[in-house]
Amino acid sequence: MINTRHHIYFFGSRRGQSVFEMSLLLVLVVAALIAVQVYLKRSIQGRLRNSADAIGEQYDPARTASDFVMNHVSNVTTTSTSNVEFSAGFNRLVTQVNSQTHYDNSIRNGYEIVGAP
Repeated sequence: MINTRHHIYFFGSRRGQSVFEMSLLLVLVVAALIAVQVYLKRSIQGRLRNSADAIGEQYDPARTASDFVMNHVSNVTTTSTSNVEFSAGFNRLVTQVNSQTHYDNSIRNGYEIVGAP
């Protein structure tokens, strides 16, 4: 027959065992957070970069060197018709303008250095 009283106190008191289990759990959680720290940092930096890119190009005239050539090519047809209308003894000039864009393209080539001296 096993003495249950001796068995309970063999590894220490129940309260001591509970503190040991909680501290071991805390150590495991901290170790897991340290292990994934690099991935968390990269995730935050990626979201920050994505937000900065969504804002647009960053420009500081004192620290940015750039050289760009913009080419804009378009094919637009514009027609206008003018009519003189007579009503109630007054002449009224009515002009109608129609504009139709067939082709529109912008190309930006060059470089930009941020943080230049």
